[in-house]
Amino acid sequence: MISGKIKFKEFMKKLTKQIKQIIFDADDTLWENNIFYIQASNDFIDLVQQAGFSREAVESDFDALELKVVKEMGYGSGNFVYILEELFKKYNLITNNKLDNARFQTIIQRFTKHPVSKPCLFDQVVETLQYLKQHYELYILTKGEYIEQKGKIERAGIINIVNDYFIPHEKNDKTYRELLSKFNWKPEQTCMVGNSPKSDINPALRNGMYAIFIPYQNTWKLDNEPINSIDGKLIVLDRFSELKAVF
Repeated sequence: MISGKIKFKEFMKKLTKQIKQIIFDADDTLWENNIFYIQASNDFIDLVQQAGFSREAVESDFDALELKVVKEMGYGSGNFVYILEELFKKYNLITNNKLDNARFQTIIQRFTKHPVSKPCLFDQVVETLQYLKQHYELYILTKGEYIEQKGKIERAGIINIVNDYFIPHEKNDKTYRELLSKFNWKPEQTCMVGNSPKSDINPALRNGMYAIFIPYQNTWKLDNEPINSIDGKLIVLDRFSELKAVF
């Protein structure tokens, strides 16, 4: 991380001079996303807990199945609903169909409105992107189910601001290497902006890119990990709008 006023100014001068393209994560960087998953999972756990199961046991089952589904099936709201439905079947079988099905369907219906609704952009996202567009090429890199993520980008009203967007099934070191190679981008001229240490920050840094970390209190727990800071390559901001002061 950058510390000290002199060092910070040197970093800023170097960064703005070198960078040619800025890549942005989408979910929980440009708009809220995981909060809807958290609400649905908490509502589901409340439902099962009221049938006599311990919250810890249900949370453990949920986490285990979520990890399995992500590895085998990937990301997206459809797979999340699948997790809820499978666990509902499991606990309903144990209780001889005593779980409240109507309440469960309400949880599902409330959650599934989110992926097809206009994303709730964080403050000043559009204005900040428009400002940066004057000097840099802008791209979105978001993992997940292609049609779902593409729809979010279109409904967010930013598709005409960015130069392009990429929607891989996963965001890891290989994803960034392939992106740099495909467009012949130099790592030292490329900056990644995101909220996920695992998907946005660490793989970008390991590939020699600059990275701007914007922590989000509701970041998905599977996207959290310690940041392996590389001196002179990482900066941490409190909010998206602060990018205007960086570049």
